[in-house]
Amino acid sequence: MKKYLISLEKDAQRRELFFSQPDTSDFEVFNAINTMGLSQAELEKTFDFAAFKNAYHRDVTKGEIGCTLSHLNVYKKVIEDDAIDERDYVLVCEDDVLFAENFNENLTALLQENLTADIILVGQSKIPSFDDKELAVNYPTTFGFLQKPVGKTKYRYAYPYRNYFAGTVAYLIKKSACRRFWREVQRLPATYWLADDFILFGQQFGLDILVVRPLMAIENPNLTSNLEALRGSLDNNMAKKLMKFPLKKLLAIKRNLSCLH
Repeated sequence: MKKYLISLEKDAQRRELFFSQPDTSDFEVFNAINTMGLSQAELEKTFDFAAFKNAYHRDVTKGEIGCTLSHLNVYKKVIEDDAIDERDYVLVCEDDVLFAENFNENLTALLQENLTADIILVGQSKIPSFDDKELAVNYPTTFGFLQKPVGKTKYRYAYPYRNYFAGTVAYLIKKSACRRFWREVQRLPATYWLADDFILFGQQFGLDILVVRPLMAIENPNLTSNLEALRGSLDNNMAKKLMKFPLKKLLAIKRNLSCLH
């Protein structure tokens, strides 16, 4: 399976930290598109600022544009690679990813399952740990015994209560799904979406998206200087999240019963 690492060329320290992890030597590095030195006029050639604001009700940042364009260009490389079958998955990661123990072995077990989804989120951003309570409360799936086991590992896959913004730290995507993205790029005057708008990708692109629990990858805490602030923010909002949890859980159970076979 092809594996891609998206990383800014200038971020040598991040790359060094990434490749210090086991089983990473087979990743192909894609030099991320650095948009910080470009003007809005230059960026408007490939990104629709007005469409973004209409969709997200705020202005886009240059970093977000660079992220979206970088992931799209990885998809282009996948499409152009004749060695990759339309049904094959590729792994796309960013250079701040931290893999769980035995990641490669567990990923192999996941790929041996009878998977048909277009995208499988094996990682998530802005989560302090691989099995954090935030996952269960704010992003619930169905009951554990109803989730699909991944071989003899501790991992399971399922649908979340609904698609959500999970970040793009680590995910599997089929070549056919990469092609679906580029059909949208060619159809529209310019790209306008966030790289992790899995709500849009499900609703408008018609992509089937699964999640893995616990997570196989998170953002590396050594690169997340505000991790304690993040943890505090998540805890402060926990009461409100717990109030919404019963409905989310019910929606997750209903979705998995109707979709996960």
